[in-house]
Amino acid sequence: MLGAIIGDLAGSIYEYEQIKNCRPIKINSIIEDNSFFSDDTILTMAIADAILNNVNYENKLKEYAIIYSTYIPNHIPYFKTMFSPNFVKWAKSDYQGESAGNGAMMRISPVGFLFNTEKDVVKNSYLATIPSHNSDEAINCAKTVALIIFYARQGLSKQEIINKLNLKITKPNIEKFNYTCAETIDLCLYSLFNSNSFEESIRIAISFGGDTDTNACIVGSMAEAMFGIDKELKNKALAKLPSEFKKVIKDFYNRINNQILVQTN
Repeated sequence: MLGAIIGDLAGSIYEYEQIKNCRPIKINSIIEDNSFFSDDTILTMAIADAILNNVNYENKLKEYAIIYSTYIPNHIPYFKTMFSPNFVKWAKSDYQGESAGNGAMMRISPVGFLFNTEKDVVKNSYLATIPSHNSDEAINCAKTVALIIFYARQGLSKQEIINKLNLKITKPNIEKFNYTCAETIDLCLYSLFNSNSFEESIRIAISFGGDTDTNACIVGSMAEAMFGIDKELKNKALAKLPSEFKKVIKDFYNRINNQILVQTN
């Protein structure tokens, strides 16, 4: 889960300018001093919280959206609101959303980490997606991200994962800001499968421009499972987060470590 958060932090400072002028980016540090967490981290927390406490996904997503709806990072320029108007409208209503937006992919990583069978990963990818993103595009892309994480945790190689999911790795052509899952999936797969370390995957993802925080969040979530993350980078990310997020993260990794112990004994 820290992989998703680090990706969000890494891309956060570039996103706003990409809306009007989508262009390639070359970054220096993965996490800059002025990096900040956004809705990508907030909703990833919501999914993790729901799983850890056995709470309905929709309820947690709406809870986090309401709680953090007034949060605005200390970064200029930035958007007027943390969440899109349509997402806030959904969070305050009782209808099922049918979005195909890439938000379905950026928040899904806890499912790939916290469930230990393929069947459960597929089932919970669906359940975590449909409250706000009940479209085939969003459901299928979220499932792909979660399964890549799951298979990487199982020790499958890049090529084995590609074969198992019948993935097509294509270099993307990002000419405008990417909002949807379909506009985002190729960039994320290319960045992951053409890298050999966590940091390299983040750099590649951001280099294309577009929705930089979400692109890097998705790639980071998968790259954590595939490559692991340097301890110093983890600590740098944790220093950017509020205490309530750190509590969820601690419980998240305790759950994973306990699962590994159970499987080993």
